Amino acid sequence: MSSSRKKVLYLTVGGLSFAGALGAWTYFKRNAYDDDDVKPEKVATKVKKSDLRLKQVQIIFRHGARTPIHLIPNVEEATYDSKKWKAIYPNTLYDYEVLNVDGGPQPESKYQAHYEKLGLLKGGCQYGMLTYLGQEQTLNLGKQIRKAYIGKSPGKLMYDYDPNLVYCRTTNMNRTKDSLRCVLAGVFGAEKLKEYTTKTGQKIKFYTATQSDEHLFPNPHTCPMLRQVNRAAIVDGVNIPELKEDRLEIEKALGLSGSEWKTKIHFISARDDIIARKAHGLEIPKILVPYKDRISRNAVKMFTYSFTGQHELQNDICLKLSTGRTIAHFRNAIQDFLSNKRPVRLHLYSAHDSSLMALLLAFKLDSRKWPPFASNLVIELYECNVTKKYYVIVRYNGQAVIIPKLVEKYVHFWKESVVPLEYFMKYLNEEKVMEAKEYKRVCESNILEIISEEIEKREEGVVKLDEEVEEMTDNPAGL
Repeated sequence: MSSSRKKVLYLTVGGLSFAGALGAWTYFKRNAYDDDDVKPEKVATKVKKSDLRLKQVQIIFRHGARTPIHLIPNVEEATYDSKKWKAIYPNTLYDYEVLNVDGGPQPESKYQAHYEKLGLLKGGCQYGMLTYLGQEQTLNLGKQIRKAYIGKSPGKLMYDYDPNLVYCRTTNMNRTKDSLRCVLAGVFGAEKLKEYTTKTGQKIKFYTATQSDEHLFPNPHTCPMLRQVNRAAIVDGVNIPELKEDRLEIEKALGLSGSEWKTKIHFISARDDIIARKAHGLEIPKILVPYKDRISRNAVKMFTYSFTGQHELQNDICLKLSTGRTIAHFRNAIQDFLSNKRPVRLHLYSAHDSSLMALLLAFKLDSRKWPPFASNLVIELYECNVTKKYYVIVRYNGQAVIIPKLVEKYVHFWKESVVPLEYFMKYLNEEKVMEAKEYKRVCESNILEIISEEIEKREEGVVKLDEEVEEMTDNPAGL
């Protein structure tokens, strides 16, 4: 453990001592719900599965396979053949338009401009581009969604596409927009979507947000505090004692030397290169094969640090900043549906690995593995025909999961478990949701001033960042 993480933290929030902040904000209170600490499940009165009717589904998913964003230094670059990987996957095209969340024109994407500035990969593909394989993966995800939720039987949400019942949201990057295109084609069929646009004269609508307003991933551009945490993870990550030994060994194997950033192995970047090769059937350099598991394991650690912080006392608040507004969106969608304010039954959110990893950490689910391409987290809302009460099932990659904090609240039936909506919503409101005003206030506080001091030292010259790394540390890990 580095000396900086051994320090006792005396932090203040808008004039409050850290102890005072603990009393004022309940989300600072630590709750240990590790796998070993979960209490035995308490079986409540059974609910008949036949009495439950599906009412609403929200799905946040990672985009499909893409080309790398980062490359490993001193390793021959892989060839991504543009003729193969830039092709459009069959039966995924229809007329759609991307609008701002307020209904205005699509905002400019600074992320996309960044990828374009990087030039082309060997073979002619762009950096971070959804490939033919990625389109296939997300089309198949859409087909799985269709099988589970779409049809004419009483247990399904709907049969045909209806813009009043379906909401399509994406981050403002080509790979997520293209992934959403493919998922929706899988859900309703491209031909059916074409029929809708021909019949109505209206394009299918996707909604996105500006970089400064996006909350579908932990966004350092909306919160100075998250920016500090993200930069600390990326800059310090290569020198954390538990990771440094592996880094030095790999650098030596690759013939890298010197103190400049570009000669260092960055585990997130290295994993990005390796996973993109593996997904597309491209060879992983033999010299890296003995290290790929360590690279992956260390990348997950750095990835986690990037939105939880490296200090235990930072974890809860950083996670709430990373996920609180997204979770608020999930909660609001349920409330709006139940109040008939907004009758949307199917919400599709096209997002990123960081989106899912942060949510897994926030809900204290299995976050030991990096979310694969097309991974998804689902919130299903049911109503009991008999009692008229509502229940929730949360799924990750198709499997129902139990949120540890709510383990004693679950009702068990058949092979799955549901949690009464009242407990689920209370849990979100008391521990997970962060409203916009609170988000702004916390982001502008000095609760993480110790990290600010560390970052300032580096900016003063202890560690000099080149232009490439400046851009990298300003973006969320994984983007």
